[in-house]
Amino acid sequence: MSIDLVAPRPGDDAMEAAALWCIHLSVGDLGEQDWSAFEAWIEIPGHADLFHDATTVWQASGAIGDWPQVIALRTKALTRFGKTNERRWTAALRGRGQWAMAYAVALLLAVTATSIWYGNRPLQYETGIGERQVAVLGDGSHVSLDAVTAMKVRMRDEGRQVELVEGRAKFDVAKDPLRPFTVAAGDKLVVAVGTSFSVELIDGQVRVVLYEGQVEVRDRSDLARGAGGAARRLVMTPGSELIESVGSGGPPRISRPDLSQSLSWEQGLINFDGEPLARAVEQMNRYSANRIRLADPALGTIKVDGVYRAGDLEAFAEGVAALHPVRRTMVGGDIMLEGR
Repeated sequence: MSIDLVAPRPGDDAMEAAALWCIHLSVGDLGEQDWSAFEAWIEIPGHADLFHDATTVWQASGAIGDWPQVIALRTKALTRFGKTNERRWTAALRGRGQWAMAYAVALLLAVTATSIWYGNRPLQYETGIGERQVAVLGDGSHVSLDAVTAMKVRMRDEGRQVELVEGRAKFDVAKDPLRPFTVAAGDKLVVAVGTSFSVELIDGQVRVVLYEGQVEVRDRSDLARGAGGAARRLVMTPGSELIESVGSGGPPRISRPDLSQSLSWEQGLINFDGEPLARAVEQMNRYSANRIRLADPALGTIKVDGVYRAGDLEAFAEGVAALHPVRRTMVGGDIMLEGR
C-alpha cells in the first residue's frame, strides 16, 4: 500500500524526520513516489546515521514489546503518526518536543534489547573444496557462496547481520530500510539496505565489489571506538572494487574492474588480471583436493593473467609455464612450480 506523504522540508528537524520515516516504513509498503522521497532524504550527509539510530530504537522497543512502558510508547508513536499523516507532515512540527522525549526514552530501553540480539545463535553456511552453494536467507536475500567459504547469519527485527569467516560470497539483498544488512569480513564492515555486492576474505585480504545500489564500508574498530573517535567510512558507487589487507591501517585501493569477469566464479571460471602468482595459486587450490606449490616464495610476485576453469590445475600450471620463466614438476599428486 502507498501512504500519502510529504517528505520533510530542508529546515525540518533531522532527528524527527528520521523517526517519522522509520514509523512510516513500519506501517506499510511505500509507493514509488514515497521511495524516491526517502532515497533523496537519506542521501543527505548525516541522515543515514540518524535513520540507523531511529530504526535501532524502534525495533528494539518491539523486541521488548511486552513491557507496559514500551507498549505505551509504541502505541503513542503509531497513533501520532496516523494523525500526522492525515494532516500531512507539515503539521508534525508542532509536537516535535513530545516526540523527541518519547524517542529519548525508547533509546534507553534499546540497551536491554541488545542482550536479546546477541543471545541468539547464528545460522552457519559452509562450502568445501570445489563446492559452491546458493542460499536464500530468511528475509528473501540471495547469497551465492564460492568454494571454501564459511559465514554466519543472524536475522532479527533489528537488522540482518552476516559474518564472512573466510572465502567469497555474493549478496543480492532484499530491500528493507528498517533492517540494515551488514557483512563483517576481517576488520571491515559492509553496510547495505537493498543492493548487490560481493565480499571476499582470502589470504588476509578483503575485497568488496559493488554491482548495484550503494554500500558503506567501515572499520569494525569504529564500533568499539564509539562516537568520540574518528570514523573511517567509505561510500562505494556501482562498478567499483575496494581492496585492502586486514590490519593495514592505510587507505584502501579502489578500482573499476570488469564486472562480468569478477563474477566468472559463479560459472566455475577463475579470472586473473595482473594477479600475483601466490594469490592466484591460493585461489586455484580452493577448487581441488590436489595442490599447486611454489618451490621459491619469490615466484609469488609474478603477475598472472587469464581465465581458467576452477579445479583445472594442470591447465593453470601450463599457462603460467608458457608465459613465465617457470617450469612444473609433479610431486605425488601435487604440481610444483619452480624457476627456470
